[in-house]
Order: sequence, then structure tokens, then C-alpha cells
Amino acid sequence: MTHSLNIILAQLNPITGDLEGNHEKITNVWRDNTDCDLIAFSEMIITGYPVDDLLLKPSFIDGVHDKIDALIAESKNHKAYILVGTPLRDNNQLVNAALVIGNGKVQHTTIKNRLPNSGVFDEKRYFSYGNPLSDIYNFNGINLGIIICEDMWHKDAAAHLKSQGADIFIIPNGSPYQTDIINRRYNQARERIKETGIPIIYVNQVGGQDDLVFDGGSFIMNEKGNITHKLKSFEEHTLSYKKPNTENELIQEEAYYKAITLGLKDYVQKNGFKGVLIGLSGGIDSALSAAIAVDALGADNVHCVMMPSPYTSQDSLDDAAECAKLLGVKLDTIPITDGMTALDNMLARHTNKNANTTTFENVQSRLRGMTLMALSNETGKMVLTTGNKSEMAVGYATLYGDMCGGYNALKDLYKTQVYKLSEWRNTKGIVIPTRIITKAPSAELKPDQTDQDTLPPYDVLDDILECLIEKEIALKDIPHDIETVKRVYTMLTRNEYKRYQAPPGAKITGKAFGRDRRYPLTNGHSSSDCLQKTE
Repeated sequence: MTHSLNIILAQLNPITGDLEGNHEKITNVWRDNTDCDLIAFSEMIITGYPVDDLLLKPSFIDGVHDKIDALIAESKNHKAYILVGTPLRDNNQLVNAALVIGNGKVQHTTIKNRLPNSGVFDEKRYFSYGNPLSDIYNFNGINLGIIICEDMWHKDAAAHLKSQGADIFIIPNGSPYQTDIINRRYNQARERIKETGIPIIYVNQVGGQDDLVFDGGSFIMNEKGNITHKLKSFEEHTLSYKKPNTENELIQEEAYYKAITLGLKDYVQKNGFKGVLIGLSGGIDSALSAAIAVDALGADNVHCVMMPSPYTSQDSLDDAAECAKLLGVKLDTIPITDGMTALDNMLARHTNKNANTTTFENVQSRLRGMTLMALSNETGKMVLTTGNKSEMAVGYATLYGDMCGGYNALKDLYKTQVYKLSEWRNTKGIVIPTRIITKAPSAELKPDQTDQDTLPPYDVLDDILECLIEKEIALKDIPHDIETVKRVYTMLTRNEYKRYQAPPGAKITGKAFGRDRRYPLTNGHSSSDCLQKTE
């Protein structure tokens, strides 16, 4: 019976807050699909998602209602009805709603009942609950049960709509990407189908929004729990219910890479930057960052700078040059030796160079940061920082040095994942020289330095960090040397202040620094927790 309807799934990439631009995206799809019955868009498509404190501005909500009125007027010109997600004033309260608009009016309103308030979600700050649960909508003789995002993850909305005779569920979503989220969505959809026997149309947002990336991956699942339609991941895509089609699921490395690349591309383009600047050191983090930037923006929009010091090896100079050549990007060389000499002279009466090497190591990093920021001011390009999650976790990064910049593509990648992703990217065409992947990592801030002078081996470090960050495991239960665990834990807790000042970057794990993981800067729990749990 449901096959008598021609429903279009519209998986779009909105810009948060751009009411005019998002309205245009909706109407363009509408005008391009004249023969269908209904076009289903994602959650909050009118505003983009998440909207954060824009929702607290009365003038912004006024603008939202103006766009709803414009869509109502536009609907008089179309056979097709549309299902659009939007914030909505309802009885002097703000709700997260999905509106069916057609034939010159709002035909049906669904209000979100479950407001997620964990991880990256903060909906209770803005919205009121939809209570009671919304009813079915009879469209051309078929009962549509509309369920908004989080409501799919609970039984009650689906059960309520089934009791009213729903024939099909349509689920508009703003569900960001993270590890294993796709399987979790499928499992929840199958649970609702198992309980109700009702097929599902799931429409998800796509695109980068600050530190979040929405992967799209919209799908249709029949009453047996089988996927009959699958839209592209990490791309805008529209598809008709009447044209069965499935896309292959991405392997994890490709999904990570696409998420990070899309996150960077949208951050740069939606914010109007002219391109990016990268300090290309000859190390793996900057090489992978440059590869991601080229794939996101094109080689002409990526400007790399090698900033050697007396401690920079010839291998690093050669590797950076080869990497830039493979990527086809501009590479300038600006030595920092003169700056180091000038600061040595400035600080000579106030520091003991022999007693505190960290001071002068950080001077080098800050000279490089200052150089890149000067070029950013000159060119209008954004500095892309290159630190990975392992480094940011333990503070192996310099404030106002290598942390300078507007965005960090690797922010939620552990160092071991950086290696895996680099190797995967090279299977699509070699862009990272082999020696960059195989040599021992080093900041090259003093003679013969390697990262493992001060850090555990990265496979050990990353496993401990995953236990501490993603899994919140007690120190005594982490299966590594307890003294090493305590040392990593201390570094993690002591460097919260650095992470508060770090640029945004695409979230791919379950606990990204930022929205996901919020610890107090002043934290008296840290030392006592460490001691108590390891006695």
C-alpha cells in the first residue's frame, strides 16, 4: 500500500543560521521534483542543526516563522507536499517540530517528545517536550507516523503511532557521525520494526557544523528489517522511494577520512576562508593534515610552510619537500633561526638556557605559530593546526605555538589512528612519503629528540587514553603498568586548560574533547582520585 506514494528523501547540507540559504535549498529540491507526492527533509532543515543559542534570540525565531510562511505560500505552486524540520513557537513555548506543508497551509505538526541532553546534545536548554505524543497523519489514504530523531530510540512514540494505524514511519534526523553510529541506528530501527512491523524512512542531515560532522546515510528499511534504499554517506543526495537503491557501507578508515575531510571543507567554505596554511614539518601529523586539506579544498587552496631550526634534520626537510610535491601544493621555507637568536638575546638576562630546555623548545614552536599567523593575516587563509588527540590529551603541544590556528582536522584522532589513516590514504594514491610513516616521531626541538623520550609508546599511550577518556575505567582496572597509567592520568588531568583553548575539529569518537567531554579547569578531584583508585 505504501508503494502507491512517491516519497523523495532529501539529504541536504544546510548552513546553521542561514535561513535564506536553507530556504533556497528546500525550494530547489521542491522545484526539481514536480511529480512526487511528498519530499521528506531532515530535522531542523530550516535552521540547520545544532542551532545552539541562536534559538534564544527572538528575532531569529521570528525569521524562522517568516520562512515557514514563505514555504506555505510556495506550496500553492506545487503538487508535492513537504515534510520539514524546524524550531516552532507553540503556545508560547519553543519546540522541535516537523511540519507537513502543502496546498497553502500546514497540514500536520509533529513535536519532538524526547529531548536528548547528553554528549553533544543540549536540547533541554532550548525546547519544551511534545506532550502528548503526536498523532498519525493521513496522506492520500496512507497513515504516516512521523517520529523526530531521538524519539526513534525509544519505544513509546512508535507504539503510539502503531496503535493509531500507522502504515509507515518517517524519521527526520540530525544525527552526527561517530564510531559505530551507523550500526547503532540500524539496530534501533530494526527494534522499532520488530515491535511494530512497520517500515521506516530515515532522513538524516549531512555536512560539517563546527566540531560535528553529519554523515547522511539516510535509508529505507522494510517491514522485515532489510535495507532497500541507502543514500550516499557524507554527500548531499536525493532519492525516490520508488527507486530501490543501496550504497556500499564504508570501511572504518574511509568513513573517518570522509568525515574529517567534509568537516574541514565545510568549516573553511561556510566561514568564507580563502584556503588554509599548514606548517609542514616532515612529520606524519602535518603530512596527513595536508593530504586531508588537499582532498577537501584542492591543492591551489593549500599553502604549506617549512620552518626549519638548527635541530631540523635533513630527512625532515626532504620528506616535507617530497610530500608537498606529491600533493601538488605550494611550499615555502622560512627558517626560524634568526628569531631564535633574537629571543635568546632578549631573554638572556632572565632565563638559564642550560637549566630549562622546555622554555626554549616552546620558543621555537611559538615562533612557528607566529610566522603562520602573520601569513594568515597577509593572505586571509586559515591556519590549520596538526596536533592529534593523543598529544592534546597529555599536553604534548604548545599554547600559542603548534596550537595556533582556526581548525584541527586531526583533533579527534589518536596517534595510532593517524598512522592507520595515512596508510589507508596512500592506498588511493601515494601522497605521504613512506619514510614519514616509518620513522620515529619527533618534535625536533632539541638534538636527537623523539616523542618517546617523554611519552610511552603510542600503542600503549592510546590504549590507556581510550580507557580513561572513552570508557572512564578506574586506574586500577586498566591493563597496563600502574605507574605508567598514573603518569598518563596525571598528564591528562593537568592539561585541561590547554584543551579549553584548542581550536575545533571534527568529532569521530564517542568522547571528543569539547562538547562531549567537559571537565572543570580547576579540579581538586584529580590527584585524590588517582591515589584512591590505585592504592
